[in-house]
Amino acid sequence: MSTVDLARRATADPLLRLLAHGFATTYQRPPGAVWRAPYAFRLAASAVEPAALPTAAGPRTDWVAAANWYVAAAVSPRADGLLRCGSLNHPAESTELPLTGPAARAPGWAARPYAVLRALAAAGFGRGGADLHVNATLPDAVGLPVAEPLECAVALALADVHAARGARPLPRAQLAELLGAVPGDHGLRRAVLFGRTGQLLAADGSARRPLPAPDGGPAPCLLLLTARTATGGGTGDTGAAAVATGLASAVREALRAGARSACWPGTRPGRSVLLLLPPDRRAAVRTAVIDAFRRCDLPVPRLLRIAVTAAARREN
Repeated sequence: MSTVDLARRATADPLLRLLAHGFATTYQRPPGAVWRAPYAFRLAASAVEPAALPTAAGPRTDWVAAANWYVAAAVSPRADGLLRCGSLNHPAESTELPLTGPAARAPGWAARPYAVLRALAAAGFGRGGADLHVNATLPDAVGLPVAEPLECAVALALADVHAARGARPLPRAQLAELLGAVPGDHGLRRAVLFGRTGQLLAADGSARRPLPAPDGGPAPCLLLLTARTATGGGTGDTGAAAVATGLASAVREALRAGARSACWPGTRPGRSVLLLLPPDRRAAVRTAVIDAFRRCDLPVPRLLRIAVTAAARREN
């Protein structure tokens, strides 16, 4: 069954059906392709190998991986060099932008994908333009970086629909190389483009490995801990301070309850922490984290299970 039928396919992912339906409603035609790209995250080298020391022969590097949550892009090609784009997450911020010539001002949600598509157009990929609709399945507050998976999903979909009309294809290795000239987290982009189920990828792309299981035990699991802010909980500064205190307390208690490590999922601190823990300690860690937040008079945090999954793919 083709992508054209995705909105009516009863067995398809409901969010992908919604995206295809939103595209068809907005542009009065079905999408030519729908791509999904996983959210990606970082694990600090110290979290994966806490006992390892950097050496001259093998410097310590962070690891990246694709998560079992995704963003998606629906695209159909144009031939006038324009990008018409909309988002299910920002329905009032649809816009029309040129892919060549002087750049226009894009809405905040579209700024990074627009910069990438202009870079690809300058390199000869997708210059004809497109109608585009996107969807991110997790709210920004969860803390997983969204820009890099969205960039990759949009770029892959745009190149795909133009290749189907006879344009030269864009291999993923070449896409990664072109993205290297665009500001962003190149390690996360590698995870989105080249991730494998159950495998961590070195942020510089030099190596792969599974999540480390100490002493031959079961493979560890990942929990994403995201702080919630209390309604009416003071000014922005005091609210941020309360969240930072709650996160610090929760991390201490999680480590005492059996978590092996804790680190930020992106390149900068935020309201989320990624916990690596043995499967048999999951319940104890959850309880410890929730109790820590309650003692800080903060709402119960979000706790999201994260699995290491495969790279971006086309939905057929």
